[in-house]
Order: sequence, then structure tokens, then C-alpha cells
Amino acid sequence: MPPQVVPSPPWPLAGPELRGRFLLDPAITFLNHGSFGAVPREVIDAQDRWRRAIEGRPIELLGRRVRELLRPSKEALAPIVGCTPEEIGFVTNATEGINGVLRSLRFEPGDELLTTTHVYNAVRQAMREVARRAGATVREVELPLPIDSADSAARRVIDALSPATKLVVIDHITSPTALVLDPTPIVRACRERDIFVIVDGAHAPGMIELDLASLDADAYAANMHKWMFAPKGCGMLRVAERWRSTIHPCVISHFLDQGFAEEFDWQGTRDISSWIALADATAFMRRLGLEQVMRHNHELARWAHAMLCDRLGADPISPLDGAMLGSMASIELPALLRARFASTEKFQAHLYDRERIEVPIFEFGGRWLLRVSAQVYNEPADYERLATVLTPLIGG
Repeated sequence: MPPQVVPSPPWPLAGPELRGRFLLDPAITFLNHGSFGAVPREVIDAQDRWRRAIEGRPIELLGRRVRELLRPSKEALAPIVGCTPEEIGFVTNATEGINGVLRSLRFEPGDELLTTTHVYNAVRQAMREVARRAGATVREVELPLPIDSADSAARRVIDALSPATKLVVIDHITSPTALVLDPTPIVRACRERDIFVIVDGAHAPGMIELDLASLDADAYAANMHKWMFAPKGCGMLRVAERWRSTIHPCVISHFLDQGFAEEFDWQGTRDISSWIALADATAFMRRLGLEQVMRHNHELARWAHAMLCDRLGADPISPLDGAMLGSMASIELPALLRARFASTEKFQAHLYDRERIEVPIFEFGGRWLLRVSAQVYNEPADYERLATVLTPLIGG
């Protein structure tokens, strides 16, 4: 392929000292923020303080004041995702939220649950289990690579709707392929056909601008521990008003049928410190500048995408202008690497064990995809090092 026009990398958002505000091992080139995130030290400290406070007064704080303690996090998050605090139900992660929705709905033999080939595998498995129990089917719409626009991807999903389709699950940002899709036309088309639509926004908060009230999907699930710097185990579910008396958390507890917020605020005895510390995570994000963080990470991912495609001689799977990228980018690896390593797991282990580079490798539709993430602690040198390590492997 001809050489790519590689844009210049963005300036670091706050200088190299920013990495020291995270607990990441400095010996590792960490390019996988997208899987589990990374938590700032000050947010971890806040979570630890809350854990100790709860252990000091467990009945008061957990038993009597749980809603009061969760309120600041909801108020901090609501304007970022574009809904009211009352609409936010906390969950451990987006997959748990989607499981709660799927288990709350009723399907019959012959019903179809529709998604795409880019669906997150855990959600795919949840859909399969729910369909199996009901005698329904799961169908995946192929979104072939490369994809030229979010509009063309949405059109493929809409054209695949049928009278049997009762549910659609669409990723806002796909996991293995790192593509930003547009759920708006899909939500609109499903509303016209009385089809329930779940948007999996696992990666969206902190990566792209959101207005969940305007989108008004039947259900929208997202993670805060990926791009919002919250501790692990912090996610949210927003459900359209017409469904709030129907959708329940995976764990049914004391407040069944007493309201969406009441049910999700209390799901049995659990460690809610990650949910409380979300207020501290949003404060950290705002001090850096929410819009600046999203813009910086997008530009860094866009640059890394173009640079790696150029250095590896890879055809991009999405537009090189970054129109379908957020803070991640996936690059197809040459066939030579697939011949040299027996599996994606072995190649990923090679990069980690030999080179101390943490980066995920996915098998997708017969391709091997390398996905890089861009976060404020990353620098262009991280991606240059990855390219330098990969080049001789490709060259034989």
C-alpha cells in the first residue's frame, strides 16, 4: 500500500509527570486502557477512605445512608452523560447492566435478538443464554471491514430488521474493532417498529460527548472504570421512562417494584466504595478538563492509528481521518505474524513477556487486530516503541 499521510502527534496534555499520578508500573508500556482502565492515585485513596469509613459505621453508612452517599456521584455524572441523577442506576459494569435488562424482558419462540458481528463477546453470550431459555434466536449482522462511515454501518443494521426482531443490541463504541458507531438512527428505526434497543456504551463516557436523554434508547449501559477514571466495578444503566417499572437489576433485593432508583441503589450487601468514589473520579477528570482530555486522547489515537498503519504497511479498517475513532484504534496485523505465532494469546504474551508492552490482540473475522488505547498518561514514544518492536517481526 502507498505511504500514509501521518498527522503530527498532539502535545502532552499535562506533561510526563501526569503518569506518576497513576499506579501503573513504569516498566510496562501500557497501551490497553480500554480493557479495565487505570485509576489515579487520588481516586484510589478516596475509595480507601470510604471503605474504612463504611467499616467503621457499616449499619449507618450502608444500611441507612446509602442513597445519600450515592447522590454526589450521580449529580457529578449526570451532566457528563446527559441525563438526570434520578435516571442513573449503578451496576458493576455495562455487561451486568445489559444482563439485567435482558433478564427483565420476555421473549417467545420465534423471536429474534439482533446485534452485529462486532458485539462484545460477553454480551453475545448473555444474548445467547436468554434466547436459549425462551426458544428465541440470535442473529448477527455482518459489518464487514473496512468500514467507511458510521452511516453505512447504521444502514446495514436497519436494513436487517425483520418482523421477528424484538430486540437490538448495538455498540456505541465497538470493543475489538474500536469503531465509534452512531446509535441514533438505529434507535429511531427501532422505535418506529416497536423493537427494544439496548445501546452498549461500555467505552463511551469520558471518550465521546453524550446526551442520553436526547438519544433516549430503551436502555443504555456504560462503564465508569474505563474512560472516567473510576475504580473497578463502577458502571451505570439508564432506562427510558416507559421501561423503568419493567427493568430490574440482576440481583433482586428488598426494594422490588419500589422504583428504578430504589432497586438499583440497594442490590444487597456489596462494596459500594467504587460508586461513591466516582464523584472523586469526575472531579479529577474535570480538573484536567473533560473536553481537553477527550480531544487529546482522540488526536493521539488518530495519530497512532495512521502511524502504525504506515509503519506496518496495513490497510486501515476505518477512515484515516479518525472520523470513526474515539480514544482507541485497531490495526490489522500482517498475515506473516499469524503464521509465526500460533494464536493471538501467544503473540500478546510475546509482546508482554519479551518486550513489556501491554496491548491486546483480537481475532476478528479471520483477521488479527491490534488495539491501542490513548490516555492522558500515554506519549507518542509509547506507540513508536510498539512500531519499532513490531517492524522486525513483520520483516522476518
